[in-house]
Amino acid sequence: MSELLGRISIELSDIAAQVERLHPLVSAQSGQPATSDPLYAQALQSFDHIEQKLRCLAGYLNDLGAAAAPGWQLDPQAALAAITLSDLALRLAGENSAPRGCAPAGDFELF
Repeated sequence: MSELLGRISIELSDIAAQVERLHPLVSAQSGQPATSDPLYAQALQSFDHIEQKLRCLAGYLNDLGAAAAPGWQLDPQAALAAITLSDLALRLAGENSAPRGCAPAGDFELF
């Protein structure tokens, strides 16, 4: 259980880092300062809040994993079927196990 929570924590931390790297892109609005549009300023604050919540959840799960009893185990295989990104499912499954019922590789779509 501790290892699984650690893997989830790492994924959330990675997502938070990706969100943080998007800040410059999101904060550039046709040369207009965000303060001139209150709705845009609120959207920027919400974007930052998402990053903060992801980091908090990652830390929370990491600490839960550290506090879990050493023998506490959980079989995550059935739950991995809900993860439709195969690379994410493989990372959550761990290095030595392959998830059952996951979508095939290449399921990421750009729009």
